[in-house]
Amino acid sequence: MSEKPKKIEKKNVLYLVIAGLLIVIIIMSFYIHTLRNRSTTTIVTAPTKTSSSVSSASSSSTSKYVEGKDYTVKYSNDGVVDKASVDEAMTATGVNNYDDDMDTSSDGGNFAKIEIFYNKSENVIVQKLYKNGYKNNDPTMINAYDLSKKKMVDGYISKSYYDNMPLVYTWTNNTVQ
Repeated sequence: MSEKPKKIEKKNVLYLVIAGLLIVIIIMSFYIHTLRNRSTTTIVTAPTKTSSSVSSASSSSTSKYVEGKDYTVKYSNDGVVDKASVDEAMTATGVNNYDDDMDTSSDGGNFAKIEIFYNKSENVIVQKLYKNGYKNNDPTMINAYDLSKKKMVDGYISKSYYDNMPLVYTWTNNTVQ
């Protein structure tokens, strides 16, 4: 009355292995999808003023900032350089990510303002970046992007690149006091 154990066929083992791999793939893809689409919340607090004026705070509880409320953008490039060239330089140097520019964490931009000048004779866009708390109108960092070569200018950026050159773009963080 004893039954012989069933012989496991290679075909059935293969199906079990494939089913197991599919389950692992589904779980991993769900995990990766969840990580990619995870929303972060950034809370920006502005210091209080002693005067009766009201300070502007962050526009919402999301990491997106609102132009006109949280920051102001002003293009003043008419007749000087086209907006596409200014945007190209900003993209190439990474200063057009306003969430990052306003981020006050140690790896964020934490900028109070960004000024962009155009040097026509060199065909160079110069970016002066000011961190929160800058003093004496001295920029924290100066970048230059060569529109002809489509790359950042290496080395020291002398004042001759931007002194007496037209200011073509200004970004201001309105949440900074």
